Amino acid sequence: MKKKKGSKKKKKSAKSGKKSSEAEDKVEGLENVDPSTLISGTEASPDDGKKKKKKGKKKKKLSKSEKAQEKLEKAIEKLKMNEDFYDTFVNRMHQWIVDHAAMAVEMFKRIDSDGEGLLSYDEFKAGMFDLNAPVNKIELHLLCKLLDEEDAGEIDYTDLEKGLQYAREIRELDKQTVRDERQLLLTERKFPPCPCCKMSIIEPWRETLPRYIALEMRSVTFDMFRDFPGHLVLLVHSHLPVCGLIQIIIAETDISSTKLAVFRDRSRNAESVLSPDMTLEECGFVGDSRESPEELVLFYDYTVEFTDCPILMCDHYFGQKEII
Repeated sequence: MKKKKGSKKKKKSAKSGKKSSEAEDKVEGLENVDPSTLISGTEASPDDGKKKKKKGKKKKKLSKSEKAQEKLEKAIEKLKMNEDFYDTFVNRMHQWIVDHAAMAVEMFKRIDSDGEGLLSYDEFKAGMFDLNAPVNKIELHLLCKLLDEEDAGEIDYTDLEKGLQYAREIRELDKQTVRDERQLLLTERKFPPCPCCKMSIIEPWRETLPRYIALEMRSVTFDMFRDFPGHLVLLVHSHLPVCGLIQIIIAETDISSTKLAVFRDRSRNAESVLSPDMTLEECGFVGDSRESPEELVLFYDYTVEFTDCPILMCDHYFGQKEII
């Protein structure tokens, strides 16, 4: 009986040895397993990663206000795509804001409890509805976006007297960029080489955001005459140099004198003369947009030069007695 018991014990020990060896084999098999694939001490199955990925793909549910805001953003993008409507809207609201700026600022000061000069979109919209602004809900949100130059979610109502000037300049710049891109697509620019150095000629500099001046050039000598043909009305860029302005005067009036100068006033003294090397902007005339250019009056005068030509000077001999 004892032998049988002993034999049983030996069988049990053999079984336990097999179990321990299998456990060791399992541990040894995990030596080359990536620790990141282990979950709570066991190796993660490939299905676990798939389940996690599927859970991550679920979209976050939007609230009613967030859905309404998203719908509003899509609506104003559609309005921007209609170029004719967008340009008309910007010009119309620019004029309306400029005309009602003083009244609007006073009202917004009462709304602005902090006195920082900033309003949220909702506060600004409420004030605009009180002012009976000629806009609907979608157009008013577009107006907020245009006035919020830094896209900060707030509007600085202290600059309302400028209207939508910033938006108009950006719009003009975008249109100019589109025109340039179309021109590049239509025509391939090939600049001829210089005959001396054989290098390609560089395209002239083009101002990205030009400003305009409605300029009236008056002749100092004939300033008293209202309808004198030498008085010119021009629309020029503020970055135009004074020497270029002189060339325009010569081309328009056919003046042959090379001694022509431009003055700030009709005094014609040394302090009022504009340097030919300086631009109008450098002379203090900044300019404005094409729709509302800066109005400016300048004067010009010239000196008649002596020409030693026998044909032009032949009247000196008219009336002289014939010499025998």
